[in-house]
Amino acid sequence: MSAIGLVISIAIPLSLLMLGAVLYNKNLQKQQVRQNQARMVRQKASELLEALEYLIVVDSHRELQRAVLDRVTELYERAAQVAGKIAAKDKSVNNEGGAAKAGGAPEVAAAFDPQPYIEKLESDPPVRKVLKSDRELRYGRRQFSLILRTLGLMAKKRQISETAMLEYRRYLKMILLEREVDTYTAQGDVAAARGDVVTAANYFKAARKLLIEFDIQFPEKNQRIRDIAEKTAALYRGEQNEQDASAGGDALAKALSRETASETNEFGMPSDPSGVKKRY
Repeated sequence: MSAIGLVISIAIPLSLLMLGAVLYNKNLQKQQVRQNQARMVRQKASELLEALEYLIVVDSHRELQRAVLDRVTELYERAAQVAGKIAAKDKSVNNEGGAAKAGGAPEVAAAFDPQPYIEKLESDPPVRKVLKSDRELRYGRRQFSLILRTLGLMAKKRQISETAMLEYRRYLKMILLEREVDTYTAQGDVAAARGDVVTAANYFKAARKLLIEFDIQFPEKNQRIRDIAEKTAALYRGEQNEQDASAGGDALAKALSRETASETNEFGMPSDPSGVKKRY
């Protein structure tokens, strides 16, 4: 055999091996991309489901919540489809290779069942209108913000109409404002009941500021601003409104007492309740 023939006989098998290795690595990279996609979609679905669960607790707009549940279901289904393609691809590769790879195909997550949530929405459970603490206020803002962003994506995908998206967004902003104002007002009432005028005034100031800065007009807005201003004036006149004090309730007082010291100042207030900014 000539030298050239010897080189060719060695080079061709090596080239084929290298080509096979390149193709194998590309397949592994594609599989990793699909796995990451499935993981990300499932994470988004999980976060949106958490936001929906919170929304069900604090609001009763079941039509909106059903639309969000449909989006959650769609995301879980998409993640399952991607995971199923990965499993099918692995099975095909293993069969072609004559033996399964170590570890086998990735486990496909269990399918999401929306039925328990549908039943919960249909049962129309009571909602909680006053939040427990400043920590829950911050948590609630995050959940509402996530749902607001989701509504925009749903409108782009034509899962809901543009009109419905605008209606839902306005409603959510109004509900969030109402929960924030009611919570700050109740916290002010609790502080007023125990004679802490400074803390009560700061909470009332925070509630009033939210109403003034809110960029959507509604009929009760000015009256609520006046009512809170009157509460503040009554504090400095030395008056106590027993009905307002009881509106906060023992449950709210207990919830507030569980807040960590790091989240409140020496008066038991959030670090800057009057500095709440509009998020939407």
